[in-house]
Amino acid sequence: MPLCFNLFGEIEGDATAARGAVHRWWPDAPPGDVTVRFEHSPGRRDPAFLGNQSAFDVAFDIEAGGGDRGIVGVETKYHEHAIAEAGPKPASMARYEELTRRSGIFVDGWRDAVVRTELQQIWLDHLLVLSMLQHPSRRWRWGRFVLVYPAGNPSFGAAASRYRSSRGPDHVRRTIESLLDASGALPSETVAVLHERYLPTGE
Repeated sequence: MPLCFNLFGEIEGDATAARGAVHRWWPDAPPGDVTVRFEHSPGRRDPAFLGNQSAFDVAFDIEAGGGDRGIVGVETKYHEHAIAEAGPKPASMARYEELTRRSGIFVDGWRDAVVRTELQQIWLDHLLVLSMLQHPSRRWRWGRFVLVYPAGNPSFGAAASRYRSSRGPDHVRRTIESLLDASGALPSETVAVLHERYLPTGE
């Protein structure tokens, strides 16, 4: 979370800066104003979403016109390793499978490739976005889940590649370097400090 706060905190509370950054990082996002929300969930333990306590490290809540919203939900990693986890409890798994199936973006065999593997946490974070897009309110009409990690983290780089092969194209993996290199997304002074703090070799 310190990395997440430092990377995105510059644009929190500045609607113009947040909108500019989001539309440089994700040009296909809705063109409206953007609110930055750290440690954000649309509804913890709400069964209309995931029914658990999942939250995005940071979310970009986007005005999409006509009362609709868009969402970019971000999970940040730095030095962590992707590790296998115990499978969800049966009641939870039923809901997760429903969301996965209804999304229509996962390929055959996704369950064996993802559940109880090092990809499971990526999938659950992704499902939070999918639950918003499938919410009965129809409030969110556009959504994107993004895994952000440094290029020098081979564990999550490999995990992101394997996860990509299990489902469709709406998941976006982004390196920290690619966010910092996006022209005009963040002030040049901030980019320089972040490089020095988190990417001291310039990789």
